Amino acid sequence: MKRVPLYGGFAATGVGVALPGALLPALIERWRLGDAQSGLLFLMSFLGSSLGALLVRGSLRLRLIAGSLAIATAAIALGLCGGSAAYSWMALYGVGLGMTMTAISLVRQQQAIRTGVEMVRLNLLWAVGALLCPSLTVRALTAGVIQPLLWALAACFAALACWGAFQDEVRLLPAARMATASGRFWSVPLGLTAMIFLIPGIEASAGGWLATYARRGGHSIADTVAAPTCLWAGLLASRLFWSTTHRWISEASVVRGSAALMALGAVLLIAGGTAWTELAAAFCLGVGIGPTYPLLLGWALQFERGGAIFFLAGLGSACLPWLTGVVSAARGSLRMGLAVPMVGCLILLAVALLRPLRDWENP
Repeated sequence: MKRVPLYGGFAATGVGVALPGALLPALIERWRLGDAQSGLLFLMSFLGSSLGALLVRGSLRLRLIAGSLAIATAAIALGLCGGSAAYSWMALYGVGLGMTMTAISLVRQQQAIRTGVEMVRLNLLWAVGALLCPSLTVRALTAGVIQPLLWALAACFAALACWGAFQDEVRLLPAARMATASGRFWSVPLGLTAMIFLIPGIEASAGGWLATYARRGGHSIADTVAAPTCLWAGLLASRLFWSTTHRWISEASVVRGSAALMALGAVLLIAGGTAWTELAAAFCLGVGIGPTYPLLLGWALQFERGGAIFFLAGLGSACLPWLTGVVSAARGSLRMGLAVPMVGCLILLAVALLRPLRDWENP
């Protein structure tokens, strides 16, 4: 498969993943959701994403087509439905995103020379899509009109499915370290497994709840849009920086430094009370998150190349945003709910500082 359409498709999944969080203030009003119900929306989406990742086996081309069509179908349905039906369609939406992102990642991983570097470059384009997403939701947040945005997204993925139907077959290959490792999920080091669970969960929780957190702080529509935008801008900037400087900075050093930045941003987000503090915290979180997940994914794919590692990442993405909503509803404070990703950041930092990360680096 050609790189340019795959990169374009991956950028579109960035819009797709960021969209529920960016639209959440409008969805809460339109569907009359509480925080626990909003968290359940994220749970269904990211559990679906985990399942979609697990389903990627055999033909990567067919999984790309199926995933793209699932996203298109669910996006159209979400623009028309409401109430309890939204949870089912959100699950299908997640399945499609999980299949599409995993299929594209595995195709590019098989074509690349340096897995970690390619994962950073691929996810750099994902960050471009995520960065553009909040600005696309201004009309939805001001007028409550969500259908045009969802249907435009559906059209993009329908086009990707049509393109995939005319491409050559690509099948999943065995892992590179089959000779030295079992090639199965349990061959991935435990510390690396824990980090891969936490990092996408922290990203999903922050990206999902930031707009709502800013809105409830009494900030303007501009600040509400700016909060997730700063997160994705920081993520994009750090991935761009790493993709151009990887020859001079070790992957282990990047992961440790990024974990420290994430912890700082998470603490600042809860401790601060002004719009500028929240924007700075969001940017700091984004800078820390940026290169970490693709680097960790590149390390793990040396040990296990199937969908299980993507399933684990999706499980983290499902649990932390959901727990954030549950804690927020129980304590009556979204600030308290955001303590969930903060604790995740602190655990991630502890693992990064205590484990021998150089043993996991790409050769």
